[in-house]
Amino acid sequence: MKKAFTLLELVFVMLVVGIMTALIIPRFSDSKLQEAADQIISHIRYTQHLAMIDDRYDPTDQDWHKTRWQMSFRSCINGDLYYVVGRDLDKQDGVEKDGSAINPTDRKHLFVSNNCDLAEDETSEIMITKKYGITNLVFSNSCGNNKYIAFDHLGRPYQTTLGDDPLDLIHERCTIKFTADSGSFTIAIEPETGYVHKL
Repeated sequence: MKKAFTLLELVFVMLVVGIMTALIIPRFSDSKLQEAADQIISHIRYTQHLAMIDDRYDPTDQDWHKTRWQMSFRSCINGDLYYVVGRDLDKQDGVEKDGSAINPTDRKHLFVSNNCDLAEDETSEIMITKKYGITNLVFSNSCGNNKYIAFDHLGRPYQTTLGDDPLDLIHERCTIKFTADSGSFTIAIEPETGYVHKL
């Protein structure tokens, strides 16, 4: 007696393969955006961690709050998006390389200048247009208009470090929407705790 598949068994196998394909293929197209969201959330949490272990308060300096740890989203000259993590040591115009954080994964600076030519000691992870295809980001009104988030020694999120008010706390959920050709995702930063998560 010969052993062979019946028509019913073949239909069943094709049905199972079809279901698995329908479930797996959307995840592959989503994985690049999920990877971007995970990385950005991780770097926001890292910024908060640095702020909590490095209290920038100095009672002898009225501009001490301008040196808080921050994550700043910027545009290259060609329009590509990137971000930097660090503190503004000269209290003038944002994070410079000497005040930038070191990326724990590759031991390079979380910094690049706006011409976006990466130096050997600058990480490519921050180049979110090149790496993930992100073409736009929108901060909600509660985040402020400066496209960056700063943290204090308690981990509380702030809208800005540029103004004269050291108490410019975020008082309601801050959301940042990232858009790419393949879709979008939104990250939320909660007031008071600075808890960061994907919506």
